[in-house]
Amino acid sequence: MKLYPVMLNVSGKRVLVIGGGTVALRKIRDLISCGARVTVVAPEVHASVDELASSHPENLEIIRRRYRCGDLEGALMVFSATDDDEVNHAVFNEAKEKNIFINAVDDPGNCTFYVPSWFTRGGLVVAVSTGGISPAMAARIRRDIEGLIPDTFGETLDALQQARTILQNDAEFTGLTAEQRGKILKQIVMDDDLLGGLVTSFKNETVKSFIKQLIAAEA
Repeated sequence: MKLYPVMLNVSGKRVLVIGGGTVALRKIRDLISCGARVTVVAPEVHASVDELASSHPENLEIIRRRYRCGDLEGALMVFSATDDDEVNHAVFNEAKEKNIFINAVDDPGNCTFYVPSWFTRGGLVVAVSTGGISPAMAARIRRDIEGLIPDTFGETLDALQQARTILQNDAEFTGLTAEQRGKILKQIVMDDDLLGGLVTSFKNETVKSFIKQLIAAEA
């Protein structure tokens, strides 16, 4: 089965998590960090889930009971994170009936989407998936890649974002075409010295001057 990878905006969207144990806790933390409105349905929840509900009341609601048919109403997607096969199957059936995406933890056959192993560096998100075949292998590859990208990489992206904004909006560069702006940014990205220079100028709040010097040197 070939899967289509996407980056999903869940900010402000209702996401259901069935179950309140340690596996559910990891999902809940990640979802809250992305701005989702999470509803947890479980008779009991991990103490850390209660702590999250206290610190993020606008993003986390806990319903302390077993799953009931109809709980998925209005949800963008659902995570079934219980060790009860009967509950997981019932959740899958409701999700399928209502065309709601579902991820059943450790049960690929009852999933319509899989969560990759992922990490962030500022605005950079790197995700690795085996399509549910081996989450452990995905995690191993993710760790290998994670070691290649420094913690400071987020600052590099911030510098590139500022350069792009200046090229698009500053009056001194309105004569440039979209193709020319793209070429300048690509030139910076592909040259380690230029990229380092951009980051330095970002720290010194001189990105505009850096771009002007680069354009002048190419003229």
